Amino acid sequence: MDFDKWLQRFVTSVEKIIFRLALVLVVLLFIVQALLMDADSRLFLSTTDKLEGSPVLENIQDVMGRRVSNDLPPVVQEETALVLELLSPPNVNTELFLLVNGSPVAQLGEANIYVTVKAGDMLELTGSVPGDIPAVVRVVNVHGKLKTPEKGHEVTTFGENELLAWIIP
Repeated sequence: MDFDKWLQRFVTSVEKIIFRLALVLVVLLFIVQALLMDADSRLFLSTTDKLEGSPVLENIQDVMGRRVSNDLPPVVQEETALVLELLSPPNVNTELFLLVNGSPVAQLGEANIYVTVKAGDMLELTGSVPGDIPAVVRVVNVHGKLKTPEKGHEVTTFGENELLAWIIP
């Protein structure tokens, strides 16, 4: 018996089997896809459609755009806040505004400002300080645990969009 002829017949027969198996699998794929177009058979074939419409968690409320579940224990968080002070140049009418994440929050003046912050918030100063002497904004007190800004942190500004702090817990 010639080995080359035997190997050629063996490879040809295996090749036919693999081709037929691939053809059967492609036909089966088309049949299953056609069945998935029907709603009743899709419920039988797909686990996704079985769970569609039923909530995974019960007692979920939408509060201020955030999903809250009554099943979970409430998270107690310590409020994180800063107390800011404006040291204005003498006899100058400064108009400085505090921006948190680009939105105006308060106008700095004679009284100190108490502002609550979250991790990742960006605090900026904008406005105008006329004259040659810049205004100084100082962090008087920090409530909560923050790495930055620290108590005593100061920024001197003439009012052009100046970064005061980036909140890092």
